[in-house]
Amino acid sequence: MNSLNIQRLLFLFLFLVTIVSGISFLLIYEVLFYLSFEYLNSNSNYLKIKSHKFYNWLFLSFLGFIVFVRIDIFNFSKTIDYHLNSLEHLFFAFVICLTLYVYMQIFNLISSKFYLNLLVVFVAFNGIGFLNEYFQNFYQQQPIFYLKETNIKDIIINVIGSSLVVILSLFYKFKN
Repeated sequence: MNSLNIQRLLFLFLFLVTIVSGISFLLIYEVLFYLSFEYLNSNSNYLKIKSHKFYNWLFLSFLGFIVFVRIDIFNFSKTIDYHLNSLEHLFFAFVICLTLYVYMQIFNLISSKFYLNLLVVFVAFNGIGFLNEYFQNFYQQQPIFYLKETNIKDIIINVIGSSLVVILSLFYKFKN
């Protein structure tokens, strides 16, 4: 069995775990990631990226981590949940920034100006992060544009995570 079929089975497993666990709001994210996964793996420009197989596993690992954290089978303390959620948002920043960059590559939206590409990814990701917080409020039937302390913490972690992506990208560029 090839790795794509294994990854598809793992997506199916995550869908089932999510449904059985009753954390249905994650299904929206899982479906979006799965559709993106299938689109990317049917796109010849994506398949030409030498790290595309690694990216597939990274995207799937991110979803697996979210499901693991959210199903809370170990009944972690509030403090551990808080830190796992923060780690989830750091991972979110890394994976979504990478995904944005990959889409920019396959749609030939990459500028010759490296710094402009980083700025676009940084701004786009943080816009997505804000929208994600508002979407979660909407889904939880809370005032949409009211940001609670946890929403603000998540936004700050998103900014920190995307800043780390920019710093690591700059370091990688200067090193090479």
